[in-house]
Amino acid sequence: MKEQQIAVKACGSQFRINYFDRPGAEDTILYVHGLGCSSEDFLAMTEQPALQGCRLVSYDHPGCGRSPYDVNHPLNIDCLVEVLEAFVNAMELDGFLLVGGSMGGLIGLLYAERNSDKIKGFVNVEGNLTSEDCLFSRYVVGHSFEHFAEDVFPKIKQGVAARRGRGFAGHLAVVQRANPRAFYDHSLQLVEYSDDGTLLDRFLALPMEKYFVYGEENRHLKYLPILRQSSCHVFEVAQANHFLFYDDPKAFAEILSKCREHAAATNLVAATK
Repeated sequence: MKEQQIAVKACGSQFRINYFDRPGAEDTILYVHGLGCSSEDFLAMTEQPALQGCRLVSYDHPGCGRSPYDVNHPLNIDCLVEVLEAFVNAMELDGFLLVGGSMGGLIGLLYAERNSDKIKGFVNVEGNLTSEDCLFSRYVVGHSFEHFAEDVFPKIKQGVAARRGRGFAGHLAVVQRANPRAFYDHSLQLVEYSDDGTLLDRFLALPMEKYFVYGEENRHLKYLPILRQSSCHVFEVAQANHFLFYDDPKAFAEILSKCREHAAATNLVAATK
């Protein structure tokens, strides 16, 4: 898959954003990655039969993957939402299925609140909804950047390396290339939002079709019963953990295909009323 770069303006600065855009005649799916991750998390979807006809787009946040990061212009979550808005506008995307993984789930939620007219549906892939979702970002809080970079970040990587499964192995390869300053800057407001206590209600209040995907090993998430009792459609990926797109790409692609078809049908019905 050939990667490209595009310049976007957000938060008073200009950024060079690395992305890929796999053409397709059917619906467009835009994936927003998580903390210390990259568009590489979504790359396997371009090879899945279930999504063969879809246009698949994903990009690297500044400081992640191959998008550079300016340490003189630190970016928090609110700025990353502006980057997403600028990217969508620059790519002229409209009527797409928005998919956000982990931190990308929070960024997607905040984007969806402000741009509901552009989205057919929103798929939250273990995105931050409550304080229990701060898998790695919690370790950043309370440390100076210098201490984080020298001591905490290496320990986070060691912890990832010690976890079993394809998902954590896939994430380790990606997080090794993450800019430590970007990881630090992104984490602080990520924890603030997660601890605020309103994200779950805000997610359920979104005025579009909503989907939540999680790995079987995370059945302990306390809010899963609330999601199942709501209008949100919930999917579990068997024998998977947080990085389920690496654990089982085929199952993840099939779930996205179901979400795409459901969102398209629901929007078609709404349009004919």
